[in-house]
Amino acid sequence: MRLNYFSSVIISALCLTGSVHAAGFKAGAARADIEIPVSAFPIDGFTGQHDPLAVRVLLLDDDHARAAIVVVDQTSIFDGNITAMKAIITNIAHVDAANIMICASHGFSAPHVFPPDHMPPEMRDKTGALKQAIEAAVRAAATDATQHLQPATVGFGEGTSRVGVNRDVPTPFGWWLGGNDAGYSDPTLGLLRIDSANGLPLAVVMNYGVQSSVMDFSVDSHGNRLVSADLAGVATHLVEDHYSGATSFFLTGAAADQAPYLQANRHVVRADGTATRQDVHDAGFDLLALQGERLGQDALRASDAVAAQDKPILAVERKTVQLITQTGVTVGPPPKGPLKTADLKASDPVDVPVILMRVGDVAIVGVREELSASTGAWIRQHSPFAHTLVVTMADGAAKYMPAADAYDRLTYEARSSHYAKGAAETLASAVVEMLTSLKATP
Repeated sequence: MRLNYFSSVIISALCLTGSVHAAGFKAGAARADIEIPVSAFPIDGFTGQHDPLAVRVLLLDDDHARAAIVVVDQTSIFDGNITAMKAIITNIAHVDAANIMICASHGFSAPHVFPPDHMPPEMRDKTGALKQAIEAAVRAAATDATQHLQPATVGFGEGTSRVGVNRDVPTPFGWWLGGNDAGYSDPTLGLLRIDSANGLPLAVVMNYGVQSSVMDFSVDSHGNRLVSADLAGVATHLVEDHYSGATSFFLTGAAADQAPYLQANRHVVRADGTATRQDVHDAGFDLLALQGERLGQDALRASDAVAAQDKPILAVERKTVQLITQTGVTVGPPPKGPLKTADLKASDPVDVPVILMRVGDVAIVGVREELSASTGAWIRQHSPFAHTLVVTMADGAAKYMPAADAYDRLTYEARSSHYAKGAAETLASAVVEMLTSLKATP
């Protein structure tokens, strides 16, 4: 494969499945709530639950290949948990593990399921109970989706949403977190709608670049931090209520530098340069409802513009790109406030996985890393496919891979990234080459 922009990029590819003439296209989708036992609380800083977390499973089959997209209401998902979930999907839905993409909705109001060696002994039983609850929901949703696999059509719609805002804010002491209307945001909301043979929606997949973090670290008036599916949960439930019987999915887009326009617990930089936060407590859930409903309505408007494809080609590929890392990043707790200097240096290269899924004229690009909005927009604009969804938090989490200008400004993302300046641009160019190859492959 020839790269036009970065000849030093090393790409290895394994084509897993594909088809040329799809005899028939089928789909199945289902949601199952995660039943967290009361005995698990308090867990990971949460003392109770405001609204349920969920697992959503989408199965796609063109008679030659079968693939699955699974969205779990978690901030991020560790490798061992992903392996366990894929084993469940494979066993129930007969999808090869390589054709399954597990995505976190990236909600910041969900307790983590840490590996046993990453938590104190007293937390292992509670975390184990949460892990079992998530896997039970995966099992239930996979079973339901498999049982309702049926002939379907696929269509793509594109709209806009202004729920997100750039979160990198200039201060006299350096760049910090907040809401920056002058910063770059990509309002594009991509939408994949899958209809049954009778024309009714089975699944509505929205792809938008914003973190689901309205309630991030907010506590109520009694000091309780409550579990919530946050922005993604409100938006998907609204769509599901509108299309009775359909399942709605939120695929986190390029949102490294994007936050909800209004957050319950907002970032503030004091006059002495130190950072703090200000919480509106119970009123935060009003902000959540307002923005989640707006995002859901934006998705419904995009859904109305969908044009269906008959018998779309289905294919999945997994590839890797070699990217340069950096030293000098924050280790352990995240940065505590703005800085004007930092000693960031390029370090050894690593292989970064990329998932490519083709559904007719739509390409889905999945990466573990959190990309800047400008990177996601560049990939979409240069993709050879008619429609492209850029999905982050896919099959794991690897923190930030910000655009080059973030390193010049020493933003929160650049100071927290394991990747050196230029890695995002190298990745973006490589992904477009991969998509070009996928488009041309019979």
